[in-house]
Amino acid sequence: MMGCATLPPNNNRKESHSLPPDPATRLGSAIDKQLKAHPGQSAFYPLSSGLEAFIARMASVAVADHTVDLQYYIWENDLTGRLMFHSVITAADRGVRVRILLDDLNQARYEKMLATLDSHPNIEIRMANPFASRSWRIFDIVRFSTVNRRMHNKVFIVDNQAGIVGGRNIANEYFDASNEMNFGDFDLWTFGPIVQSLSQEFDTYWNSEISYPITALNSFQATPDDLDLLRKDFAAAVQEAEDTRYAEALQDTPMVRQFTKEPLKLFWGKAEVIIDPPAKLSKIDDIREEHLPYQLYPLIEETKKELLLVSPYFIPGKKGVKFFGSLHQRGVQAIVQTNSLASSDIATVFSGYKGYRKDLLKNGVRLFELKPNPASKKSKKKKTIGSFSSSGLHGKVFVFDRRKVFVGSMNLDPRSVILNSEMGVVVESPEFAKAVAKRFLEDLPEDSYEVILTENKKLEWKTHEGDQERTYFTDPETTWWKRFKAAVSAIFIPESWL
Repeated sequence: MMGCATLPPNNNRKESHSLPPDPATRLGSAIDKQLKAHPGQSAFYPLSSGLEAFIARMASVAVADHTVDLQYYIWENDLTGRLMFHSVITAADRGVRVRILLDDLNQARYEKMLATLDSHPNIEIRMANPFASRSWRIFDIVRFSTVNRRMHNKVFIVDNQAGIVGGRNIANEYFDASNEMNFGDFDLWTFGPIVQSLSQEFDTYWNSEISYPITALNSFQATPDDLDLLRKDFAAAVQEAEDTRYAEALQDTPMVRQFTKEPLKLFWGKAEVIIDPPAKLSKIDDIREEHLPYQLYPLIEETKKELLLVSPYFIPGKKGVKFFGSLHQRGVQAIVQTNSLASSDIATVFSGYKGYRKDLLKNGVRLFELKPNPASKKSKKKKTIGSFSSSGLHGKVFVFDRRKVFVGSMNLDPRSVILNSEMGVVVESPEFAKAVAKRFLEDLPEDSYEVILTENKKLEWKTHEGDQERTYFTDPETTWWKRFKAAVSAIFIPESWL
């Protein structure tokens, strides 16, 4: 097993870096005038709609002139994944340099396809923290402390001038294209100086020792014919999409309608990128001050009145409960939205969270759990900042005193804090922060159940349905069997892995 779990040498990895922004590119020409009117600031457009998030990515690649850099935890070979691959290979065919960095955990079944894509002269693919055994990953159990750590970062950069950062992976369920469960998520489409900082993050991971060229892991030798077949498969996805209701929905989004009339409404402000170092994936790093959660502490310490937290997976632990208690003691109101048992896609994570609800409420937290079919999803109102919700919550957004906003990949759970690498952007813009907070608080009463601790120390769930308030006495919209499974599902899994 030790022999099968030995990684090959990573000596042939060549360093490469982002190119300086070129004002002559199509992106540069489009945004240059506005950037000059806001010196030192970056522009942000919120992508709360899955449809708009997909359009923003496709539109960005369509106008790429020099480079496309993509870093993701999951990239499925479904309809939206194939459409995205089609846009990428089309850009590469016209001379754009494409670098794709993927976490190795979820991509094994696509390895030959990725190796074929990598054979394109303008495309290079690397795998982060790869498994040594490509066929029988059970052999990597001897490296469990390493392979249990995954690259959860998500960033999309074009020409070092436009970037998308947030919680979405590349798959149907993140872009409202699934016929089963769609996630409510949140990204920022960014322009200006912040994009160069995102490119620095990408380069740091791309050139680190945890990133392996896919050619070092896979002996498959793709031919030009293999690449042509792949082109045809990705092109077929375009025709497939045109024959679905999804294409019609894309055309009917407020973003598309606005494109034809006037520029998008952008928020402006100063921003910084905060990241976990790549070394977090390769070893137990004792320098925790470098990790992303510790970089957020100063923002929390500055918070005087209100802390809004959106996290789909929320396991505060005893230290977290104590932390919320300290916030309450100094007059800070913490409001948390997370998944309910009915909307959660991972029962083990929910079971790790459920035992902390009473202690959180005792320590002053207002706790809201998302409904599986939130009311704001059904609304046809046009929104600058849409709901964070869909059938399941996946966005990660923190708002500090309605002055600053964090948007990124980090959940409030032990896996994000201790094991996975994460990233995000902190935006200093009261206008943007107030808009996010306003929409968040407006949607809570109908989108979520507020968890209440009664005088008898029992939990109740209250929500508004139209003009009426309704109270539940067990986890709403769940069966006894689902509640039973949630109660026992995490018995054999340590909380630090959740």
